Amino acid sequence: MTQTARAIGIVVTLAMLVFSGWMYLQTGDWVAMVFAVASLGYGIFFLSVTPRDRDAS
Repeated sequence: MTQTARAIGIVVTLAMLVFSGWMYLQTGDWVAMVFAVASLGYGIFFLSVTPRDRDAS
């Protein structure tokens, strides 16, 4: 995974987490909490992936 793809993944994951958390606080809907937990899982994935240089093989 390139560094750009990793950065985009982290930004999108953070946006999903914030939105899901906000929706849960506004509505108390359990589905929003499920999405927030899933976003945390994606966040852990993107943070654990080591970016690779495209020139290195």
